[in-house]
Amino acid sequence: MKKFPKSLTRFFPNFVFALAIPACFLISVFLYEPAALCRLMRAGEGTSTIGNLYTFNIIICFAIILLVMLLSRVLFWLLRKHLNLDLYRFSIWCIGEILVCSAFTGLYLVLMDQGGGGWFSWFGGCISSIGSVSIVPYLVLTLFAVATENYKAEPVEDGMRLKFYDNRHQLKFITEASSVLFIESNENYIVVHYLENGIEKRFQLRNTLKNLEPLCEQAGFARAHRCFIVNPKHVKSIRKDSSGMFFADLGIEREDGIPISKKYYGSIAAMLD
Repeated sequence: MKKFPKSLTRFFPNFVFALAIPACFLISVFLYEPAALCRLMRAGEGTSTIGNLYTFNIIICFAIILLVMLLSRVLFWLLRKHLNLDLYRFSIWCIGEILVCSAFTGLYLVLMDQGGGGWFSWFGGCISSIGSVSIVPYLVLTLFAVATENYKAEPVEDGMRLKFYDNRHQLKFITEASSVLFIESNENYIVVHYLENGIEKRFQLRNTLKNLEPLCEQAGFARAHRCFIVNPKHVKSIRKDSSGMFFADLGIEREDGIPISKKYYGSIAAMLD
C-alpha cells in the first residue's frame, strides 16, 4: 500500500475535510439541485407546519453533517498515532464518515416525515445522495495531499550529499545519502551511522530526530522507531523475535538489529517491496 501522506494527519488538513464535505453538500443542493437529494430535503411536506420546509431541512442536514465531520476529524487527529495509517485504512475511515452522516441525517428526515417509509429507506437514500456529493472533495483533497507529498519527497539522486546541521543550524557533517545506514537518538544528540570504505563509522551532533525527519524523508529514509531512522536500501531482512518485536538487519555487526515499532512496520515493509 502506498505510503500514507503525513499531511493528512495534521490538524489543518483535517479541519479542511470537516468543512469541505458539508460545504459541498450545501453547494450541490442549492446550485446543482440533484433530484434524489432534493427529494430528501422535501421530507415532511404535507405534514409539517414549518414555513419554507425545504430550506429548513437543508440547514438542519448541513448542521448534522458539519457536526459529524468535526467530531470525526477531531477524533481522527487525536488517534492518528495509534491507527497505523495507510490509504486503505484512511478510505475506510472516510466511508465510515459518510455512513454516520447518512445515519443521523436519515434519522432526522424520517422524524420530519413522521416515520413515512421507515428509517432504512431514508438511510439508503442518504447514503446514495450524500455519498455521491461527498466523493468529489474526498478524492480531490486526498489526491492533492498524495501528489504534494510525493513532490516534496522526491528521493535524492545517487551520490548526492546530505548536510547535517546541529540545533543552532551550524553545518557539522556532510556525507553521501547512500552511505548512511541509520540514525539514532541519544538523549539530546543524534548519531549518524554510515559506511566509509566498507567500515561502519559514527558521527554525533546535537539535534533531534524530529528536526532531521524532513531531510531524511527526502533522502528516502524512514522512521523505524521513536529513536531510530533507517535507510531502507541497507535493510537486508526484517525478523520478529519471540517477544513479538520486529528488527531490521542491516548486514552489520549489531547484535539486536534496528528495532521497528508496530506503528512503523507497515511503511518500512512497503519500502522493501
